Amino acid sequence: MTLVYADTSALARAYLTDEVGHEQLRTLLFESDYRVVTSELARIELASALVSASRTGRTPGWEEVLATMEADTGPAGMIALIALRRELILPAALRLVAEHRLRTLDAIHLAVAMEEGPRLAAGDEIQFVTLDRDQAAAARALGLTVR
Repeated sequence: MTLVYADTSALARAYLTDEVGHEQLRTLLFESDYRVVTSELARIELASALVSASRTGRTPGWEEVLATMEADTGPAGMIALIALRRELILPAALRLVAEHRLRTLDAIHLAVAMEEGPRLAAGDEIQFVTLDRDQAAAARALGLTVR
């Protein structure tokens, strides 16, 4: 079964109903047969995005959306969280920053996908879902299928 690593940019679009492409990402991430994973860091980033969107009136029911996201990433949820193993991820992220000029969190997400993905995929395909062009280019350069 294909393993899909969802970056926070993709998750935010899947949860924010006013985003262009919202339905497509919801279908890809929540209504497919893929195993969807992300870094535990995404919970904090996504919560921040929801709170930020609420400040501008985009998500008046942001607390409900946040609760849904928490359920989706909980033990019985459809998105598996990958714990950050600092000793493995931080050096890899530093290399990605230097080699691909990625921003910090983008590099950390890609490092998690690259370092933890093969073990979790157990030989199956790994796809990386992001809306960030630079991160997508780096993922492609590293051999990942990007959606």
